[in-house]
Amino acid sequence: MSAAADEPAPDPGGEEDDCEREIEALYAAFNQTVMRKATLAAAGHTQDGWDATQHAFIKAWEHLRRPEAPQITNWQGWLVKTAIRHVLFARRHDSSTVPLEDADRPGDQVLLEDHVVLKETYQNTLDAIADLTERQRQALVLVHIAGCSTTEAARDMAVTNSTVRNLIHQARVRLTAATGEASDA
Repeated sequence: MSAAADEPAPDPGGEEDDCEREIEALYAAFNQTVMRKATLAAAGHTQDGWDATQHAFIKAWEHLRRPEAPQITNWQGWLVKTAIRHVLFARRHDSSTVPLEDADRPGDQVLLEDHVVLKETYQNTLDAIADLTERQRQALVLVHIAGCSTTEAARDMAVTNSTVRNLIHQARVRLTAATGEASDA
């Protein structure tokens, strides 16, 4: 019997195993953060936040499986931006989530069953975010939750930088009035 026969056969799926281990580590490290920010971006709708979180981790898995893909150094930021962009894109293209002006929105309640404890101020903030216009919410979420620059947000929204800054200002004014709290910015 030769020495080569004593060695274990090479694992043809070694790269896949590495990919699986890395995605599991990313999920364990960042799942809760991505879920919280995606849910906030979805105005507290946990189902939309969960969908966006799943989407972000699927995209991360696809990215890890492509050897030619550029290396990502800040996975948390990448995952959060991917999830939030998914929330905004899904809301923009799903007419059932676009409220009509001055119309009651039956069934547009924040899903609380996934939360153990929500403070009243958190609920008020979510309600205030839900009451923002779609464009104000997009600008606020992209810049302050996803961490995009004003330029990146403007590119995603197909508007100018000054429009993004103006939308954020309008959103802050409305949130301050709705929650009764001063802005930290």
